[in-house]
Amino acid sequence: MTKSKHITTKKLVLTAMFTAIICVMSQIVIPIQPIPFTLSLLAIFLTGALLEPKYAFLATLAYLLLGAFGLPVFAGLKGGIHVLTGMTGGYIVAYPIMAFITSLSYQMSSKVKATSPIKNISLIAIPTIGMVFSLFVCYLIGTLWFSHVSESTFTYALSVCVIPFVAFDLIKIILSIVLGAVLRRATRHILIAG
Repeated sequence: MTKSKHITTKKLVLTAMFTAIICVMSQIVIPIQPIPFTLSLLAIFLTGALLEPKYAFLATLAYLLLGAFGLPVFAGLKGGIHVLTGMTGGYIVAYPIMAFITSLSYQMSSKVKATSPIKNISLIAIPTIGMVFSLFVCYLIGTLWFSHVSESTFTYALSVCVIPFVAFDLIKIILSIVLGAVLRRATRHILIAG
């Protein structure tokens, strides 16, 4: 096997592994209505933190496709296209975009050429900004979709689908930054090399 084929195979296996991680973490649920509290966003952020942008996008897209084809990978062991077209489907559909933006922000931070203190700050600041922006994109897409499907106002959709989750989602970003930094150091030769 040539080196390039080996690298591609490794990246595809890692992509599939992160798809599986998203599937598992999405099942850790506190069932509140209309949107359950899950650890799926933590999995999305970690996927973006540890994979290249293309593979982070593909891992989350694979998760959506598995669910759309009926596998019970969405929160509460749900599956089927009706989940994606339902009231909260917009939030799930935003996952590949979130993972891509997060991964891109990590890629940008690693390319900063500066002295050590500035570089260290950028390694945290840029990914944090990327995750917050990706969360905003998720909120926007999901809330617009919820408002459309439920025929409710945008303000009402924000009040039930976003505001109760903001603090928890910001904690997930902090956890992702910490866990991402630890895992990137521990697995640098596996996840980043080649």
